Amino acid sequence: MIEKLDESFPQYTIDAATSVERVVLKVIDLTRQIDFYEQVVGLTLLGKTEDFAYLGAKNDTKVLLELRKTAEKIQPAKSTGLFHIAFLVPSREDFATKFFEILRNKETVDSPLEQVNRFPHFERIIPIAKLDSASDHGYSEAFYLSDVEGNGIEIYADRPQEDWDKYPEGSNPLNFKELSNIAQFETDGKLPQGTTIGHVHLRVDDLEKTLAFYNEVLGFESQLVLNDAFFVSAGGYHHHIAGNTWSGSNVARPLSMHSGLQEVQFQLPTKKTYFEMKNHVKQFIQIQDLENYFVVADPSGNRLVFLTGVK
Repeated sequence: MIEKLDESFPQYTIDAATSVERVVLKVIDLTRQIDFYEQVVGLTLLGKTEDFAYLGAKNDTKVLLELRKTAEKIQPAKSTGLFHIAFLVPSREDFATKFFEILRNKETVDSPLEQVNRFPHFERIIPIAKLDSASDHGYSEAFYLSDVEGNGIEIYADRPQEDWDKYPEGSNPLNFKELSNIAQFETDGKLPQGTTIGHVHLRVDDLEKTLAFYNEVLGFESQLVLNDAFFVSAGGYHHHIAGNTWSGSNVARPLSMHSGLQEVQFQLPTKKTYFEMKNHVKQFIQIQDLENYFVVADPSGNRLVFLTGVK
């Protein structure tokens, strides 16, 4: 339990250049998940072993998503863990292109169980892009999918930060006409070079304790706090981490055999900022302290890894 910190303790704010480095998922069927992330999401397979796969953007060497074949059962529907992983594409044109490519996707992903459950009126396998929704949030435009094992995915593009106040906040309809005018319709469907993980959205089981942890222990700054969700970031970004209790409070925590989130990895920009953070966090909670990274779990059981900078 993280109580509000005593005011005598030095205040800490995480370095503004901190970023999400990688998300690691536990999966049941590695082959089908690779197919989904390649054929539908548009990631590129960078490397593979019998039990691990590493995916990133086209013409990039950086791994954004790591899949580990370590799960045996699908995670409980109401549990802590990943709500969605958010892939940030470099431009609005890239976003429009990918959005319309998803809408027009005719690539079949082998997912018969999901097809039967979601589309019982069809007698044949159909494309399973699983487009859930799409929204204009003011600071960004986004659409949402879920993979064949139920992990949420967002693909989005940011507006310039100086323009964020010019657009209404919330979840508003996308401007399909504008987007269709800038989309490229003859593409390979791949997420372009420069795509990153912009943020991760987590399912939590105690909003107040988990928010206090991200604010006061890890040093992320609140950007928006609601009754059932929070959004925190480094450096004034709209959010690097979000958490919600939309599944209810005191929900189950997945077991090691369950699919879903293994960990979220964050990159500190320099060794100096890494050690500043680690020494601050160690005052309040126990950490797993390894050579080039340390590991903590938030009050909802989500595993977070912080990597040392290279400078």
